[in-house]
Amino acid sequence: MNKMVVIGIAVAALLIGGGGAAVFFMNQEPAQQGPVVDARPFQYVPVPSVVANFQVGSGMRYVQITVNLQTRDVPSSDKMKANTPLIQGEILMLLQELRFSDIDGSEGKKNLVAQIEQRVTALFSGEPEPFELERAVLTGFVVQ
Repeated sequence: MNKMVVIGIAVAALLIGGGGAAVFFMNQEPAQQGPVVDARPFQYVPVPSVVANFQVGSGMRYVQITVNLQTRDVPSSDKMKANTPLIQGEILMLLQELRFSDIDGSEGKKNLVAQIEQRVTALFSGEPEPFELERAVLTGFVVQ
């Protein structure tokens, strides 16, 4: 009977100690890790203005847009600079697929920028070297 009491006390001590340790570790705050910050400087690649015409009612509207492409990757920047006419042509083709109402207003301009980002990224997606484009920045938008 003495052995049973000693074993019972030992088991109870282990359970209480284990439970206390579990509560202690579960209440600990996880180590805070901040987001990884990319410290490389921005590279901006200007794309020459693109002019497109739109049929609006019985009249014609002309839109001129100017875009800069933002990246932090120097090889990607060099690739964009070397292929500026290709990028400019892709933006022109995109504009010809849209209606004037698609790009009118701030929401339309945001959608246009997102589509430009997608198109430029798609141009270089098949390359063996990685391609980085952070964003397209609409720097000019003129309507006549």
